[in-house]
Amino acid sequence: MVVFMMRVVLAALSLAMASCQDFGSVQEMMESNVETFRMAGVAGGVFHGLFGWLTRGQAGERIYGSGVPIGKEDMFIMGSAGKSMTSTMAARVVAKGFIQWNTTTKEMFHDTGLIDVHPTFQGSTLESFLSHGSGAPGLGVVVDQYHGMVDYIFNHTSWEPGFDNRPARLFLSQTILQDPVTVTPGNFEYSIGGFTVAAHMLELATNKTFEQLMTEELYGPLGMEGCGFGPTTTSTEMPPKQPWGHMGDTWGAHVVPLPPSDRANVASAMIPDGGLHCSQESWKNYLLAHLNQPEDFLPADIWEHIHTPVTQGFYGFGWFIDNSQGPEVGTIWQHGGADAHNFAQAFLLPKLKLGLTIAINHGNGISDSRQQAGFEKTLTWMFANMGQKDGREISPVALNTSYLGADVLRPSTV
Repeated sequence: MVVFMMRVVLAALSLAMASCQDFGSVQEMMESNVETFRMAGVAGGVFHGLFGWLTRGQAGERIYGSGVPIGKEDMFIMGSAGKSMTSTMAARVVAKGFIQWNTTTKEMFHDTGLIDVHPTFQGSTLESFLSHGSGAPGLGVVVDQYHGMVDYIFNHTSWEPGFDNRPARLFLSQTILQDPVTVTPGNFEYSIGGFTVAAHMLELATNKTFEQLMTEELYGPLGMEGCGFGPTTTSTEMPPKQPWGHMGDTWGAHVVPLPPSDRANVASAMIPDGGLHCSQESWKNYLLAHLNQPEDFLPADIWEHIHTPVTQGFYGFGWFIDNSQGPEVGTIWQHGGADAHNFAQAFLLPKLKLGLTIAINHGNGISDSRQQAGFEKTLTWMFANMGQKDGREISPVALNTSYLGADVLRPSTV
């Protein structure tokens, strides 16, 4: 099954406010919800731009029923919540002058003889691929028409350190760019592979792999030692080294762990679209950079640029950007991501210098299920208590336009 971008309305969050004071801490709340709603595991917290964590917790198990608890430094699949990380690394490459936001596929691929780019794609730019506005295809087109590409990138997947994914990224880029655009460039289409095309443009501009660029330009400078590429583990050894993903039925009566493997996440070529993982601490460190916008990391004008919508006024550089909340709350940046058996979501409220992360190792957190009810109640409590930190009522913030999505291709799609 492929999980694709969904607009999930979490209206129940505001209705649950009356019960938000039933717990003395986020840890107590998470432990109760994990047990009541048969969630495999959950971790998350609320942080402030100046003070770091205000509250955080983790509960549940790496494998449901195993007795091995989720650890404080355990890593979770980011899915599409990592798209902004790809974009932030791209901003560093742009700031250093290797490439421009308006560099086109014609310049990078067609004029150099790498790809015979279809005329309708020749004006698509680096920033449009990072903002779902390039004309690249969505899930429906990919699973219907590009079986050969899907097979190729999974057959050329490796999680060995130093493995060079550039040939597979070129193959993916060629497959997409040689055909006409799916939608008119500038229109929003949640693409499958668009961020990977952008990443390959960066690879060509720097003569470095995406993995090298992420390590040098993002993970190292921002203290993201708990982040990496692909599955959190490929080992099936017991006890489990990291959280395993889970699937289950609507009622939570049948919760099944998915054993780690080379193909338990995205194809390694598609890491830029949704193949990163992080610990809560490293994820927080990354998000703090967006709240605080240090100019020794990126110039002020580039920080402003990557927080500005590019496509149809609401999406840019791996963020859904909501400007509808009014002056009290200000703009909201948010994104979720999944791979059918894990889910992660981040919210940033820059005016209040507040952020929230939540991750679960269970795919049913975003479907009509018992686990979804638990996920919603957990998020409700965290938002309610986030607001209490400065006396504001912000629990409904951004939730009615929450895009909890993923663009992950898995072998079972073909």
